[in-house]
Amino acid sequence: MHTRLFLALACVLVILRLPSLAQPMGADQGLYAYVGERILAGELPYRDAWDQKPPAIHYTYAALRAVWPHPSVVAAADLVVAILVAALLVALGTALAGAVTGRIAALLFLLLSDPGFQRMAGVAVRAQCETFIAAAMTGALLLLATRRPAAWKTVSAGVLLGAAFAFKYNAIVYGAALVAALWALRRLSAGALAQLAAGALVVPGILFAVFAVTGTLGDLYHATIGYNLAYSGETYRGPADFARYLVTFPIQHARVDALWLVGGAGCAVLLVAGLWRRERLIPAAWVAAACLSIAINSSRHLPQYFVQALPALALAAAWGATLLWTRRRWLNVAGLALVAVGVWRVNDFPKLADNIVFDAQALSGRMDRHEHLARYGDRDRRKYSALAMVELADFVRATTAAGDRIYVFGFSGGAYVLADRASASRFFWSRPVIVDFRSGDSRYGVDGLLADLERRPPALVALQLRDWQPDVQNSAEFFLSTPRLARWLHAGYDPADGPDGFETWIRRGVAR
Repeated sequence: MHTRLFLALACVLVILRLPSLAQPMGADQGLYAYVGERILAGELPYRDAWDQKPPAIHYTYAALRAVWPHPSVVAAADLVVAILVAALLVALGTALAGAVTGRIAALLFLLLSDPGFQRMAGVAVRAQCETFIAAAMTGALLLLATRRPAAWKTVSAGVLLGAAFAFKYNAIVYGAALVAALWALRRLSAGALAQLAAGALVVPGILFAVFAVTGTLGDLYHATIGYNLAYSGETYRGPADFARYLVTFPIQHARVDALWLVGGAGCAVLLVAGLWRRERLIPAAWVAAACLSIAINSSRHLPQYFVQALPALALAAAWGATLLWTRRRWLNVAGLALVAVGVWRVNDFPKLADNIVFDAQALSGRMDRHEHLARYGDRDRRKYSALAMVELADFVRATTAAGDRIYVFGFSGGAYVLADRASASRFFWSRPVIVDFRSGDSRYGVDGLLADLERRPPALVALQLRDWQPDVQNSAEFFLSTPRLARWLHAGYDPADGPDGFETWIRRGVAR
């Protein structure tokens, strides 16, 4: 593939992603952004703003919000990381199998990993933990695959592994893929393993020191380990069920995601070809580690879980394709046609085009804000509605003062960020309270929430009507059916006519 052709195609694929800058924050991203804002205000994750994700995503969002405090920073970060991953794939594929493989891998990644194929144009998967894990692991493998190995490169690969771990602890399984790469490249030694391990300790070590010095290691442990073990365990009936999901979900996902389809086929080719040249096994080992990491998350099949595997699948697909390329033109054409048909049948390209056009109209100002936001979520049937979240933020700004604390009990953390208000409780979203996490510990559950609300009475309370069922009870229903919470609310608050999707209450005496 000629350089100019590759660059032209890559630029087109990047340009097709630009309209996503018009998109709002997703529900998860709203949580990360809120914790990031509290970090910028001098507070700490878990102690002052409780979320179950490990700290790297919160500090990343703090940095993003410091650079550009606008909802579009989420899509912008996702786009920048996609371009970075594509560039890394070019270099990695070239180092392992030649320039053609690297360039095909990058193009496949840019095309088939586009979040626009997803529901709600990919709002839920942009700039997630897995987005940054994917970039870190692509960079780590590139450092190991360079022609001139050096100790600093192995240590740096370990640093990237540690960074991935700090985004999600289950990413530690990628260490096995890095060890497999060292073995396949004939560079595995005790010294190399020590260098890799030393590098992997850097980022977690820094974060551990931060929480140790501030006396919040217990909060860190309960949020990021205790809660996540319970959350993942809710979906498995035992080890056999975990193994069943691990084996079956790649096949299931290949039916709805073309990159998993062609990447899986590429892995099959590379596993056979690896019998002659074992470096061909590297992408397959990378994909296997990604699958294990996904299964550890849980069997909920949430779309963001699968993002971390996309660079590995693109490389596997590209390398497998170049190995199958022959001098018989008719055979190559037939193979490409078969792949194209499969990709077209699996991925919804008309939907992608529709999403791009829709966001382009909003970005260019040819669509009003209400119409654009209404496309993202449904306040009556789903736990995320961009329009409802923005309307709540507008209502909060109109009814409270800039320094007031508010409380949103639900899954709309982005409302705090959009309204520029802080939560009256560190439990700024509801599920940990509803599931009674850390039952018996007065700092958690209803006891912990009520203590926060009594210590810092919010000027406004918003209870989300539809969010968690059938998983657990919806937030408004739980709050109003819990006697102590209901008594506290009725004793000091009056109902207010707020946006649809929430029951809103204003503290008595607050000027409106």
